[in-house]
Amino acid sequence: MASEQNIQTFRDFLTQYNLVAEHCFTSCVNEFGSRTVNAKEESCANNCLDKFLKMTQRVSQRFQEHQLLNAQANGAAM
Repeated sequence: MASEQNIQTFRDFLTQYNLVAEHCFTSCVNEFGSRTVNAKEESCANNCLDKFLKMTQRVSQRFQEHQLLNAQANGAAM
């Protein structure tokens, strides 16, 4: 059971990773005439990923705060 949950968690992670990579690539990489990534594209991709990571961290913090408040409210109600 735990192994299946670990596999599903990993699949979810890979799905999210692929979505972010695709989003940042399509938003930032526009020049296909060169084999190298130019500075503007690299900066855009780094900022895109940084924003996603910060947003994910923020959402996780808020979720934890919400769960804590719910647990406290349920404990006070009992």
